[in-house]
Amino acid sequence: MRGRKRFPRCSWVGVLSLALMWGTGCGEAPPDTPDVALPDEVLEGAFVAVPREVGAAERQQVEQKLRGVVEDSGRGFYLAIRRDQLASKWFLSAYIQQYHPGGAAYFAASSLGTRVVSFKEQNGKLFVLDVDDRKVLSDIFDPQVLVEAYPIVEDHAPFHRRRGAEQYVLIDPAAGLNRFGVMGDLNAVLMRAQFQVELSLAQKLRPIADGVTFEQVFTGYSNLPDEMSQLYLEENPFRTSGTLSIALRRYQESPGYVPTPSPAREHYFLSEPKLIPNSGGATERVAAKWAIQPGMTPIRWRITPSLLTVQADPRFQDYDLVGAVKRGIEGWNAAFGFPVLQAVMGDSSSDFGRDDENHLIVDPDRAASFAFADWRTNPNTGEIRGASIYLGSNWLEVAHQTFSGDVGALVAFERPASSLRMSWAGMGGETRCDFHAEALLEQGAEAEGLFVEPGSPLTKKQKVEAYLTYLVLHEVGHTLGLRHNFAGSRVYDGGATGARSSSVMEYLDPRDAVYGDTPGAYDVQAVRYLYGLSPDLPTQPYCTDVDARVEPYCNRYDRTDEPLTKFYVPAMNVAMNTLLNVSHPLLYASLAGRFNATANPVLQFVRAGSPAVQTQAYQLAMQQVRPPLVIPPGAPAHYASRADDLARRLLARLYLDPAAQRGPFSANPPDAPALTSLVLADVQGILLNSDGVRGYAARRAMVDILKLHQTLAAYSILMSARDSLTAALPTLSADERLQTTDLIARITAALSPYYR
Repeated sequence: MRGRKRFPRCSWVGVLSLALMWGTGCGEAPPDTPDVALPDEVLEGAFVAVPREVGAAERQQVEQKLRGVVEDSGRGFYLAIRRDQLASKWFLSAYIQQYHPGGAAYFAASSLGTRVVSFKEQNGKLFVLDVDDRKVLSDIFDPQVLVEAYPIVEDHAPFHRRRGAEQYVLIDPAAGLNRFGVMGDLNAVLMRAQFQVELSLAQKLRPIADGVTFEQVFTGYSNLPDEMSQLYLEENPFRTSGTLSIALRRYQESPGYVPTPSPAREHYFLSEPKLIPNSGGATERVAAKWAIQPGMTPIRWRITPSLLTVQADPRFQDYDLVGAVKRGIEGWNAAFGFPVLQAVMGDSSSDFGRDDENHLIVDPDRAASFAFADWRTNPNTGEIRGASIYLGSNWLEVAHQTFSGDVGALVAFERPASSLRMSWAGMGGETRCDFHAEALLEQGAEAEGLFVEPGSPLTKKQKVEAYLTYLVLHEVGHTLGLRHNFAGSRVYDGGATGARSSSVMEYLDPRDAVYGDTPGAYDVQAVRYLYGLSPDLPTQPYCTDVDARVEPYCNRYDRTDEPLTKFYVPAMNVAMNTLLNVSHPLLYASLAGRFNATANPVLQFVRAGSPAVQTQAYQLAMQQVRPPLVIPPGAPAHYASRADDLARRLLARLYLDPAAQRGPFSANPPDAPALTSLVLADVQGILLNSDGVRGYAARRAMVDILKLHQTLAAYSILMSARDSLTAALPTLSADERLQTTDLIARITAALSPYYR
């Protein structure tokens, strides 16, 4: 769920113009066509759009270069801003509505953030200043930060002849700086990319109750290529096009809104950091939340009509998709005890980029296998001002096919692992949730049938609808401020009765998610504390994304109260049995993904568990392939060679493979005495081929592992092995003698010297 999903983001200060007319980069504005007569009426309101006609030739040029991303808006705009409103505070927000290449797999349907701004007129320009409260260092250091500047239009006679025109300042937004920053979306190493807009146009200017909104379409170029662009039919890997929804709305704080301080254990998403004045640079953050209180008008969520397109698929017509989605939104009302959320179906006039609406966006693309939530906040207070949810329809494919047993027919969609992220006004698009359909199946398919279904199983229709409801509950929970809780599944004992999870904020296996169609015990506790309905923090088990990198029992995709022995090891055993017994060598090679999917979760307990858990996990991982190898009766002839290869793979995964292949826990196991003695015994047995089934590749890898250990025990094994292998040379066949000679040479090199 993106959250995107779908990983802390870095930011790069970029600047965005309020481009309300056709423009080309930062160059000169195009020449005016003859003035358009304006009606002789009194001007009123904070903003007035003044039409500006654009020549047909210029319009055609821009449309061609924008490659048909948008329809012709037919006109451009000047923007008139009332002078007595310039010093007022305004929310300035940007939302990526369309993005090419990549669409929602990259950054479409994501907010670039909100700034609090005001305007100042000086020397023929209108300056835009970032005036939020976050940057105040002390009573004397409260910086003014310039964001943009626009030339003031003095010679537009039709406008200036209108009554009240002197009360307005007329700007040419296209003559602003008009640049975007693009971010490298990395989990480890920061990448920076410059991005320059070549062309942009504005369209769909729309007054709203507290300001104006419009769309800005752009095409520009980065200095870093996108290696995935050709998958989306973009031939130029440096080029990006998109549509931003821009909103300029009057600043306001909701009456009765009381921020919730962040608890010591972060159960909630937080506001942007804010400097504490006169504190030497200390910052504070509060929990992000809506202004929710009893008696309020419910927050309305509009479901995009594309859900009806999905519903029209003959396979899905028996499901009540609209009802399932609505239950996922309105299901949170029970946790509050009064109406908070209301779900309605949108229509063709509904625009999911609107800043004054909340939208659940259903993507009818069957390959869209992820979901994410996105929201926008007041940077001063942390109050959530609006939100959106993206839901790819591949989730429905997963539900329909999983619950009918046809897991193999799933449509796979690989989201780019790393791509460029947009930033605007110092804000980068941030993914709060990155939930992928295929990731769930990858973990759970090997353990199919290991758990008992309840005595009265749900029908397929009930399961599909409940699964969709769970997904929406999860994403709506994020927009309410709740973080993931990956400890929710720890309440499930694997039996036929009892709760499968205490939280819908868990990444639940589909077989468990169908029983999670209402907020769990943790969710109720968490949301009631956040919104001041209870003084007590949640007491249910809890861990979140940051914990999943340091605590092996905090897993994104698992089941049961004992995931190592009840879920991960059984799944690994199924995969290992398949790999040990499958007949064709090519099929064996094609199943390597099963090793990655099932070995890494078990080995994470070896890397980061308690000493007792480390030894338990190691022995369970190696039990079928360690020396001396026990070959079961009736095993195929290749069983021993496969076991040798898998033992090598397991030990190499623990110590030698690149960190990127090891999963979220990538450190080598600690040098704990109990674990190390087990590992060294297996390594020595393989190196010396004590059971007579070990090949040269595995034995050679053991030398590298012993070198890596840098301990006296490992050093002693290498010394002893060199002597034993040297003494055995005369008894070996010609081929064995050559390989053993090379092995001795490798050992000698590892010992000369041994310690680094």
